[in-house]
Parts: sequence; structure tokens; C-alpha cells
Amino acid sequence: MTDLQPDMPETQPPAAQPRSPAVRLALRVAGAALVVVMLAVVVQALRRDGPAALAAWRAAHVRWEWVTAAFACAFFGHAAYVIGWRRLLSDAGVRVGLWPLARIFLVSNLGRYLPGGKAWQMGIVAMMATEIALPAAAVAASSLFQGVVGMGVGAIVLLAAGGASLEVATGWLAVPVAGVVGLLFAPAIVRATPPIQRLLAQRAKGFETLTAATMWTLVWTSMASWIFWGLALFALATSLLPNATVSVSAYITAWTGSFLAGLIAVVSPAGLGAREGIMQAVLEKAGMIAGDALVLVLVSRVWATLLDVVPAVLVLAIRKRQEGTSRSASVPTP
Repeated sequence: MTDLQPDMPETQPPAAQPRSPAVRLALRVAGAALVVVMLAVVVQALRRDGPAALAAWRAAHVRWEWVTAAFACAFFGHAAYVIGWRRLLSDAGVRVGLWPLARIFLVSNLGRYLPGGKAWQMGIVAMMATEIALPAAAVAASSLFQGVVGMGVGAIVLLAAGGASLEVATGWLAVPVAGVVGLLFAPAIVRATPPIQRLLAQRAKGFETLTAATMWTLVWTSMASWIFWGLALFALATSLLPNATVSVSAYITAWTGSFLAGLIAVVSPAGLGAREGIMQAVLEKAGMIAGDALVLVLVSRVWATLLDVVPAVLVLAIRKRQEGTSRSASVPTP
């Protein structure tokens, strides 16, 4: 006699539930409120410190060796990010060179200047990945995953550099301090990522098997990127402002804190308002003269925008020219 067992349905992992309209609305309202508050802070700073900032600008003397150092630090900050992204994709089974990935990264940065910038960035990443025969879902998911890890690492750098700004350490000692704090706290990020990996694995293959070595590579390249950008802000200040004597750790704190605030303020194009308000507050708290801080905030915004826009436009122009050359070569001669 055969026992008849009822067919039991296979258990499926619960699907990720989309955010409710109320949650999305609350997040947008919170982001908009943050932008309004930070814009109000910037406007108040302009009214209060405008004359001092004008005087500081007139006294500024460009030191081109430090301008070069600022651009070099920015380059290394971008390079560290792309290296980490490539390692992540390689571990997920996607083979791509550094330069094709750098092109995607540079052009996708234009998306952050539109409201809801991250969504636009992901769209550009997916579109450009498809154009070079890469799996769009995997490339976009990896970019999103790296961004999440980068925000966690940024919080660690902010903790380390912020502590250094509070005289736990001063000057260049902030850089190794950030490394030591990262060594202590980074394992928490590595342990916290499996749920995110499982969520992304539902949309793209490969993320369920990421190795610990890849995760550590992401952590350290993200940390290097944050520190290099903080050093770039230091070099930019040194290139213009003779009285900008705050510690290196203060610049790392100002850049990291302001950029994270800009990422949170998703409704603001490129974090406009949020980044400026936080940077102004941190620099003044660290002891920078208000007029000098305002000059640096405004100059750094223009400088960072140029660093986003000019490389992206060059990449697009080169691509258009190559496409035109290819079409011309494919047209048969009579």
C-alpha cells in the first residue's frame, strides 16, 4: 500500500515589497525639506558673509601647483571608485576593461544633475552597458550595490575624520586615523551586505556568490575615494586662500559629510543646497573664517560641476565622432 502524500507547494522566498506611496511621499517630503533648509542656510550665509567672501576672493592668489594637486586627487578618487566597480563586476561574472567602465561612470555622472539623480544615473549606466554588449541589469545593479557600500564607508570616514577634526588627531594624521577606524569598522559593512546581495541577486545573476576579498576591495577603494576627494578639497583651498589653515581632517569631513547629505537629498540636483550648507557649517566649525569658507564652498561647487560635466561631454563627443567615422567607412564608394 502506498502512502499518498499531498502535494506541498514549494516555499518561495518572499518577494521584496515595493515601498508604499505614503513612504515614497514621506521620503520625498523629507528630502525636499532638507534641501529647503540647506538652501536657506546658504542664502543666510551669502547675506551674512557676502562682503567678507568678496574680500577673500579679491585677496585670493592662485597657486597652480596646488590646483594641479587638486585635479590629481580628484582623478585618483574617480580611479579608486572605478577599480572597485570593476572588481565587483568581475566577481559577478562580467568581464569589462577599466576604460569602457570609466566611460560609463563619467557619462552617468550627468544624471545626478536631474531631480531623482540616482534613478537617472542607473538608466544611463544600463543604456551604455547595453551599447557595449554588457548585461545591463548586472552593471546597473553592481553600480547601485557599490553606491550603498560607498555610503556606509563614507559614514566610517566621516566618523574618523570628524573625530580628527575634534582634536583626536590633527593635520595629516587624519589620513592614517581614517584607515585605522576603517580597519575596525569595515568588517561590519562586509557582514551587513549579504541581505543586499540577495536582493540584487533577484534581479541580476552573480551577486549571491561575491567573495569576501571582493567586499574588502570595495571597502578599501571606497575609503580611498572619499579620502582622495577630501584631499582634493584641501588642495583647492590651499590653491586659493592664504588664510585657510584648518586641518586636513576638516576638509575630509567637510567633503564627505556634504556629499553624503547631497545623496540623501534625492530631490535636489547634485545635492544642490544640502552640500553647500553642510560644507559651510563644517568648515566654520573647524575654525575657517566665514568669508573664506563661503568662497571655498562656491568655488568647490563650480569645480566639482566642471569635473562632472567636461569629461562626460568629451566622452560623448569622442563616441559621436567614432560613430560618424564608422558610418562613413561602411558607406560603399561609387
